Amino acid sequence: MKKSMAIVTYIFIALFMALSVYLIVFIVKDSDKVLNNPANKRSDIWAKHVTRGNIVSSDGKVLAKTVTGKKGKETRVYPYDSLFANVVGHYSYGATGLESSENYELLNSNLNPFNKILNEFEGKKSPGNNVITTLNAGMSQAASEALGSRRGAVIAMEPKTGRILTMVSKPSYNPNDITAKSWAQLTSNSGEDSPLINRATQGLYPPGSTFKMYTALAYIRQNIDYNDFKYKCKGSIGTGDGGKIRCYGGSVHGKVDLKTAFAKSCNTAFCTIGGKLNVAGWRNLCESMYFNKVIPMDKLEKSISKFQLTSSTSKGDIMQASIGQGDVLVTPLQNILLACAVANGGKLMKPYIVDGISSFDGKMVRETSKKTLGQPISKDEAKTMHNLMRETVKSGTATSLYYGTPYKAAGKTGSAEYKAGSSDSHAWFVGYASYKKKKLAICVLVEGGGTGGAVAVPIAKRVFDTWADNM
Repeated sequence: MKKSMAIVTYIFIALFMALSVYLIVFIVKDSDKVLNNPANKRSDIWAKHVTRGNIVSSDGKVLAKTVTGKKGKETRVYPYDSLFANVVGHYSYGATGLESSENYELLNSNLNPFNKILNEFEGKKSPGNNVITTLNAGMSQAASEALGSRRGAVIAMEPKTGRILTMVSKPSYNPNDITAKSWAQLTSNSGEDSPLINRATQGLYPPGSTFKMYTALAYIRQNIDYNDFKYKCKGSIGTGDGGKIRCYGGSVHGKVDLKTAFAKSCNTAFCTIGGKLNVAGWRNLCESMYFNKVIPMDKLEKSISKFQLTSSTSKGDIMQASIGQGDVLVTPLQNILLACAVANGGKLMKPYIVDGISSFDGKMVRETSKKTLGQPISKDEAKTMHNLMRETVKSGTATSLYYGTPYKAAGKTGSAEYKAGSSDSHAWFVGYASYKKKKLAICVLVEGGGTGGAVAVPIAKRVFDTWADNM
């Protein structure tokens, strides 16, 4: 009898401990996912007792709010129409964006318990908490206006903190105008427009010459004498399989060192550099910056950037990858990470888009803590890369960021071909600016825009100018 009771006791203790562990894991790790799941009916119950809170920008602008009309009918309103739609999302016809990932917070109320009970007796709803984003409305408007009607994305981020100040994606949609008919049209639009796709985090593109930042860094890391690099550009180079790679626009750069090749974006020089690299080390570098894996950023859907060269990859494919063509694909979110690390002395911070949660009366309930993703590049490597990127602005393909600006910019342009047999190209700029002891990193993509220097750089300049003007 005693033995049987002991066995039963041990079983109950084991079950209790297992349940305790499960509850701890649920509270710490999984509770937000479960509570924010659209299939969870608990949110429907809370919505009957709580008025959904606001989503607010870091500069105090309301991006989403609930308006109560006649007979208590509630309508979700988005004051900026389509500007923040791909980040903030929408609430009707299936929540997306922050409306989905922050559903629990928006339907949770930090009103004191006495007033909650009083509201219940009076048949009133309690006010929900507000989600405070990292987004800056003024900078986002500037980015949107500069991008205009073109397809593409702009993302701006503080290298020191990981706060995302701007995330614009076009084409977008107006969440105020969603009806059953318009929603069916939106969800069926999977062509070039695809307005429901957040191009900043989900769009996958060849990075073109912006990828030369990775090729250059790999070369610097693998060659102690990298400063001795010399090359004579003749405008084209053979790939070994009968093909040729040419410098953009038929340019012939002549004698170049590493800094000049980077600043002038010499394709043939970088094909030569790529051919000398240890592919495994190159790939390890890329994967330390979240190629081939999910970027650890919460709240929004993300695609995985791709760099999968191996030791058996052909010479031609290695040369194509060296200049950001071939099978290399990136999201704008991934493409900004190396610029952020360089600007931050080699340390990479975790990107985030929610600053915290506040109660209806503005008191902070919880603030997001900054987290480091490690130091994928050394301080010396960051300094060397800064010098290359700064030279691009001083004498290379991004000189419009050099003259007449109060800030010091550094970066890399790119023109990425994306159609076989066509010279059409995506326009890129990736870089950062320093001003008054602060830094802002940016990535601009214009689909089919042409050259990065002519098209993407002016958009980056508009955002940098707005940032500096408001300091």
